[in-house]
Amino acid sequence: MMKKLPILLTPYIKTRYPYDKLKICRHCRHFTVLGETECPVCGKSALQKVEELAASTLRRSLWGSRLTVLLITAIGLVMSGSTMQTILLAIGGTALLALLWTMQRRSTPALLRLELEKLFHREAYPLIAGLANDRETAIKVFHSGDKPLAYEMLREIGALVHTDQLRIEQILLLQSFVLRKDMDLMLEPLLMDHFDPDLVEYIGELAKIRRDLLKENTFRYILLHEGHILKMEHGESILVGVAGAAVRMKRYLTLYPYLIMRYARKLPKDRFLRLYRIIESSPKSSFGPLYEEVMSIYNERYKWDEDFLPAHKERGV
Repeated sequence: MMKKLPILLTPYIKTRYPYDKLKICRHCRHFTVLGETECPVCGKSALQKVEELAASTLRRSLWGSRLTVLLITAIGLVMSGSTMQTILLAIGGTALLALLWTMQRRSTPALLRLELEKLFHREAYPLIAGLANDRETAIKVFHSGDKPLAYEMLREIGALVHTDQLRIEQILLLQSFVLRKDMDLMLEPLLMDHFDPDLVEYIGELAKIRRDLLKENTFRYILLHEGHILKMEHGESILVGVAGAAVRMKRYLTLYPYLIMRYARKLPKDRFLRLYRIIESSPKSSFGPLYEEVMSIYNERYKWDEDFLPAHKERGV
């Protein structure tokens, strides 16, 4: 059995958009999400955020439109045949420039997104090559022995590269660490469509220490691959843990009642107590067969248990 490493992970800094950390080198045009100031390819201190590059390009385009209006107005003024024409052209040119300026200011966010799309489309191959190079760098760091740093690098790349291979690499690294409740962990970005035992093991770990990370997509994944999970060595205990995580919220009881029903008898006392309190405080018709199963277990095992009397409502844990 592989010995797990006790480690510290740098908290993951979330951004509004996945590309917010993506940078491009002004010198060699290399893309990276790992460099801070120096380009990992040419070594120059010329990294610039792609959004800043797109904003700079957009500003030049907007000023080009404004200058075109000014130029047309100026030509009209020079060629005007009377004072009245000059006044009208000046007023019209000024009004047109003011209107253009106002429209551009209001549409700048949408125009910036379009400019970013053009940039990514135009630089598609260098972008893919740059992110592939970042992954190779992370693999080299892994082979050098610095697993925590390698994971953190793959985590940054994973915000932009959504491949199962990259997800598996992150999961395998996470499974080599001693996971703790205070660590900045994630699950949703690592979910895959196909069954993966390492992912299931990771979900099982999180069901013990970070139940809050198990959400609807996770429960759907577990239900889809429940048969495969039961064939794993500790598959049933993982499913019991997932069912225990599902009793955090009444909503999950409503959405996944049969998952909880199948493993309710094997829930630890504290998780069954949580389940019982939600069921007991809700109308019987809200849960159907789940209500009957929970009450049956309660009457068999916990009817005289003082922890169950009285049943108070409490927040999800």
